[in-house]
Amino acid sequence: MSSILNTSNLNRSNSSIADAYGLNSQKASMAKADPSTEKTSSQKGSTQTESTGTDAIALSSRAQRAQKIQAMSKDFFANGQFSVADIPALVSRLQKDGILSERQVERLSQNGINPLTTDKTSTQSLQNFIDDELKSLSETSPNNPLINTLVDAKHVLTNMGDAQSPLLAQKAAKVFGQLTDYINSNPPMTDTQKQQWQGLKSTMQVASSMGSQQSALGQLSSYLALAKR
Repeated sequence: MSSILNTSNLNRSNSSIADAYGLNSQKASMAKADPSTEKTSSQKGSTQTESTGTDAIALSSRAQRAQKIQAMSKDFFANGQFSVADIPALVSRLQKDGILSERQVERLSQNGINPLTTDKTSTQSLQNFIDDELKSLSETSPNNPLINTLVDAKHVLTNMGDAQSPLLAQKAAKVFGQLTDYINSNPPMTDTQKQQWQGLKSTMQVASSMGSQQSALGQLSSYLALAKR
């Protein structure tokens, strides 16, 4: 009987010591889940999911845009025969595919590019025109800065499938400005030559407008807005 009482007293003593040092309360605290931690983890998971979804939408938009530009390049520029007469059809295609906005097309129209025009006056390809001009300049004025402008213009024409690239769009914008200055200086040229120079300038303006930072932002913003609903 005395042994049983001693064992009982020992158990109560051990329990009192554990309480005194907070061991029992720590065990209880560890056993109980922290609701704030669960909430934070849930919020992090939700944020990561939303971010991943937004990134996926943005990536999908860029991929679809790139595919459309590559298809356009194959149809218009792959054979190297793109001419001034093809510019209206090019602009219409880009607007239909959503590469160029209505505002951009309107701006192009103000600069002499009319998507509804079907004039077939000039049939020489722009690349052949560039080659002819480069040959002439190399013989008569080999140090003419216009040579570099034409070389850059040809680079843009042969890489239109990568028109979404900011670098190509910047090069096209640079060439557009240089051609504008040249044409505005009123150099001696025939009406046919003037039409070709104007057509080359217009094509560079179209190419510069196709850069991802130009026309994709509005479309991407719409996708992101839908994703957050």
